[in-house]
Amino acid sequence: MEQKRLREIQAFILEKTRQNANRFGDKLPHATVNGQYDFMDNGFWVGGFWTGLLWLAFEATGDAAWAEAARRSRNRFTKRLYEERETTDHDLGFLFSLSSVADYRLTGDQAARQHALDAAEALAERFNPPGNYIQAWNVWTPGDPFSEENRGRIIIDCMYNLPLLFWASEETGDDKYREIAIAQADTCAKTIVRPDRTTFHTYLFDPESGEPLRGKTHQGYADDSCWSRGQTWAIGGYAHAYRYTRKPEYMQLAKELAQVYIDRLEDDLVPMWDFAFAGGQEGEPRDTSAGAIAAASFLEMASLLPEEEGAYYRRLAERIVESLYENYSTKDEPKQEGLLKEATGHKPADSNINVSLIYGDYYFAEAVARLLGETEVYW
Repeated sequence: MEQKRLREIQAFILEKTRQNANRFGDKLPHATVNGQYDFMDNGFWVGGFWTGLLWLAFEATGDAAWAEAARRSRNRFTKRLYEERETTDHDLGFLFSLSSVADYRLTGDQAARQHALDAAEALAERFNPPGNYIQAWNVWTPGDPFSEENRGRIIIDCMYNLPLLFWASEETGDDKYREIAIAQADTCAKTIVRPDRTTFHTYLFDPESGEPLRGKTHQGYADDSCWSRGQTWAIGGYAHAYRYTRKPEYMQLAKELAQVYIDRLEDDLVPMWDFAFAGGQEGEPRDTSAGAIAAASFLEMASLLPEEEGAYYRRLAERIVESLYENYSTKDEPKQEGLLKEATGHKPADSNINVSLIYGDYYFAEAVARLLGETEVYW
């Protein structure tokens, strides 16, 4: 991909992000409504993606104003971690890798380091030793059957949260965090990843004995279908796990998961929201956020593989980025606050369909930064 084209895409990202930062203040965006981002007071599970986008801008420009913008939301992350711990779950990695870890790595800020370590400890506390897994969600409504199942639930998204634990082990020298991350990755590989290398969205265990029970979906089409964004969480999750452990089975699994994803892509390399509808079906939406996560994940794989093999994934990521920019970006729609259109949040709940999602925007920007060689990997 030509540098000139990448610089054009980067300029689009930076300008729209600058305009948004001026409006958002310390707020944390989630999804667009009529082209304008809504906000989650405590960040929900997505708050880190906005700060991550701002840190990418800081890396690209060296302008301290971006660091200042990224830190405006620190009060919300601090309150969430220390005063509202009951609202946190396995998404502590998403929240604090792209806010606190990014801040510390780029600036050496010691308060950010401590917040990230405390978040890693909170994530480690969710580990269930009998089942060798990290409990994903909390029991939101005691007595409700679905909510009660959360005591023994993992979800594929957690694979992308594990780098917080790997980082904490490297930072502190305490192997506890690393061992928990490896246990989660190994358990996920045996349960939530199917033999054909498609993935369940969630998997249930007996929380007392740790016995594996069954796979279920929540955001996918059906229990036995393959939710496209979940597949990308798995691809990138195992690629990042390989970066930290160099366990060859993790990279092998990432490649097998990637091939399943690639084989089910649409002609323009952007997937349907669930691969049950691969090939397109009237009334069923795409998910550009899955496409963006895939591009960033393929670039992570490319950075870790031998040059010739890695070049395949880099070229694929370049083609995805080009398609997202040309066919799905808001480059010609200045009133749209998101970077990418046609993302799908939670189709079964009819929530956030054909919108911009902050995590789709983030991974699109991360992929561009990686292609330009202008980002230090936070994960």
